[in-house]
Amino acid sequence: MNLIADIAPFSITWFVGIIAVIVAIILIIQFAIRVPPDTRRILSITLGIILILRELWKNWYIFNLGIWELKTALPLHLCGISAIFAGLMLFKTYQKGFEFLALISLTGAMHAILTPQLNHGASLAQLIEYYIGHGGVILVPIYLAIVDGYRVKKNAWRDVFIHCQLLLIFIGMINLILDANYMYLCETPIVNNPLIIGLWPWYIIGFEIFGLVHILFFYFLFRRLKPLPY
Repeated sequence: MNLIADIAPFSITWFVGIIAVIVAIILIIQFAIRVPPDTRRILSITLGIILILRELWKNWYIFNLGIWELKTALPLHLCGISAIFAGLMLFKTYQKGFEFLALISLTGAMHAILTPQLNHGASLAQLIEYYIGHGGVILVPIYLAIVDGYRVKKNAWRDVFIHCQLLLIFIGMINLILDANYMYLCETPIVNNPLIIGLWPWYIIGFEIFGLVHILFFYFLFRRLKPLPY
């Protein structure tokens, strides 16, 4: 059963999703910088639990729909991996993890918000789950940078790019075993994204080029961040 759905750019749902994510990120960060450290820690753990439970709920939901499959339901797209990773990072943060979220996960989640594709249907519950997951991936590196003071270290872009290549190889092997299309390495996504150019395998070259450009952009952006006076 094919339940893949995309949200038309500039539709009401598209605007509501983007605005909701932006407002939520601003409110959470504004709250975090104004509360005592103990309360801030509780907030971080709560956000982490929400991101992890969201993935469990998603799998339970599509299992009950009778459409759960190994080749489509595992959290092995970039944003699925990043959402779980982001949740775990709110429990215990480390530098390399922050850099991965800031330089590559943030990019993937932003594109997913701008050109949404829901792989198992687009009910209201699934829309909410989609925007919580992808919005969370955008939130966490910004939160860690602004609230916790994390910064990207020199030449971090190079390490992140190499780690991405290793991840692509790993996911590619899983795709071969499961006849899957995780991280869209075997078939183009159906979204209307101008950065997806050509058919397989040529669009993957575009992924690599544009991915590196995004990594470098966020690398220089996060390097220039100044500590907040609070």
